[in-house]
Amino acid sequence: MQTLPVLVAKHFAKNAYECVIKYTEYAGHATVLAQEAADAKINLVVAVGGDGSINEVARGLIGSETILGILPAGSGNGFSMHLGIGRNPEKAIEHLKNGKILKMDTCCVNNIPFVNLAGVGFDANVARRIKGSTLRGFKGYLTYSLKEAIDYQMQDFELEIDGQKINRKCFSIAIANAPMYGYGFVVAPSAKLNDGLLEVMILKAASKWRYIFEGWRFLNSSLNESNLSERFAAKKVVIRAKKMPLAVHFDGESILVEKEDLVFEIVEKSLRLMIPKTYLS
Repeated sequence: MQTLPVLVAKHFAKNAYECVIKYTEYAGHATVLAQEAADAKINLVVAVGGDGSINEVARGLIGSETILGILPAGSGNGFSMHLGIGRNPEKAIEHLKNGKILKMDTCCVNNIPFVNLAGVGFDANVARRIKGSTLRGFKGYLTYSLKEAIDYQMQDFELEIDGQKINRKCFSIAIANAPMYGYGFVVAPSAKLNDGLLEVMILKAASKWRYIFEGWRFLNSSLNESNLSERFAAKKVVIRAKKMPLAVHFDGESILVEKEDLVFEIVEKSLRLMIPKTYLS
């Protein structure tokens, strides 16, 4: 990939665009920079990176009129892939210049915003293993997934889905605003960015070998057709784990919750997003 200043100079003529490049200096700095841009009524703020970077920038723009753009430079790029932006930065720039604006929903877990996917269970444990590791990208995800598969035990949860309580022993639970993790893994095929609902995908307790044999469903958007899955749609979801502490992941990041319930909520049409004209919302 060409350096960012070279790409900007190549594709944004000085007499047509006013571009400023800002570099982050610490975790959370992207949110501060995005908030400053929104306060200054900047038209478009572009997140350069993967799902975690997009999340940080989006937090600073939620509720503002400033548009979020995406220039993919991460490893998984799940959100970018779902939107049809892809991985090619030059094509992504063309979408920034000639795309359309989607007023999308955002979500929060215990008041922490996210835009793509969150969850508990197996995937969250893998994200916890990866956090702080020097082994990143697909190799890191595969390595730690295999390690977690050896140790993982199905977990008991109580869920409250728009007030309806259910108990499940699960492999994992995904709370989705959009369908796709990184590397093309689709966990919530029915999720939509602007329907005002969280997509809840429960993957039931089953043999680990069963999940290995049905892994192809993550790649052809058919997981919701498997009898391993159970789907709900809701505006508010509360998850209580029988065993704590609990790993939680959201947009590629991971935290450890010691005792409190997890409260997921949708915030309707709270972020303006630049997307390709071909994206079907």
